[in-house]
Amino acid sequence: MGEKEKKAPLYIQIREYIKNQIESGVLKPGDQIPTETDLTNKFQVSRITIKSALRHLVDEGMIYRVAGKGSFVSSEESHGLPQEEESVYTPKTKIGFLMPQLGDMLSIQLLRGIEEVCREEGLVLMVKSVLTQLEERLAIREMIAEGAEGLIIFPVDGEAYSEEILKLKSEQFPFVLVDRYLPGIKTNAVFSDNQQGGFVGTDYLAQRGHKNIGIVSFTKSKTSSSEDRFSGYLGAAKQNRLPLQHRYWLTQFDDVSFQDEQSINDEVFDWLQQEPDITAIFAFSPQIAICAARAAERLGRKIPEELSIICFDNPQIRDMHGDYFTWIEQNIEWMGTEAVNLLLRVIRDPSVLEQLVIPVSLREGLTVSAPNR
Repeated sequence: MGEKEKKAPLYIQIREYIKNQIESGVLKPGDQIPTETDLTNKFQVSRITIKSALRHLVDEGMIYRVAGKGSFVSSEESHGLPQEEESVYTPKTKIGFLMPQLGDMLSIQLLRGIEEVCREEGLVLMVKSVLTQLEERLAIREMIAEGAEGLIIFPVDGEAYSEEILKLKSEQFPFVLVDRYLPGIKTNAVFSDNQQGGFVGTDYLAQRGHKNIGIVSFTKSKTSSSEDRFSGYLGAAKQNRLPLQHRYWLTQFDDVSFQDEQSINDEVFDWLQQEPDITAIFAFSPQIAICAARAAERLGRKIPEELSIICFDNPQIRDMHGDYFTWIEQNIEWMGTEAVNLLLRVIRDPSVLEQLVIPVSLREGLTVSAPNR
């Protein structure tokens, strides 16, 4: 690319690259253009950037898309004419998305990624928010009765596997789990590399001199995310020769405190008060990170000088310099887009069985420093 192109936004640079490939004859009418994965790896950008570039080329009539197959070069006669995206699925194809909450940022980002692909593929999306496994079971049945040909399910936390999800598997109804999978039961799923996140976060603290690291998680789920994060922590602890003290792990909450914010705040406070040797906390959720910060304030321990905190996902607390908390970022929108793409493959071929793992990354904030003792 020339200097002028390099100054343009990334999606424009990528659009111009593909456009030049077409106009120079490298890519001919009917040829398939590189996949989104290939373009992501080539240009080292996000899937969203690639999708923006391709969307502009579709609008210009340079390419067209075929659901489940990819993007192709349009014929010479159609260049410059806007085209409707072709699809092997009818516009009336329905899919359902079940998620625990509509209000939190993770759910919003996930829905955004799912909606984007549904628009591109001409799919009708039905969305239901559920809070319990009973509501989840009823919602699954309702969506199938309303004509859903496949489901994307963010499993509700529970102390046992959802019988309705197991029933879907036994009946070979197309579905994809997002954010987590069921350990020991192979289902189609798209989830973050939680083990990598647990390792990276713990190693980050260890490299800054922390030895006594507290782990806090309040999930009661039998699904995978917290278990994988804890496994990553154990791997980093072993590599960095950190002491493994069970009393540094607050991972069991009783039935009352699990749903009561004040009880959780009190339990984290009591635990931290009893373990003054802990110099850093790795919270497996943003809510727990906030609880830990409140507990530190009540105990008069300054953050990060006397207590460092790192967490999964962004608590959305900022100051003039950026994010306050140091956190592990999940690419939630990418997870959503991949879930729809995988579901379409499963609808087309019920024998498909894939588990896609989305990388995570660490974002530095202001809540981590070397211990002062």
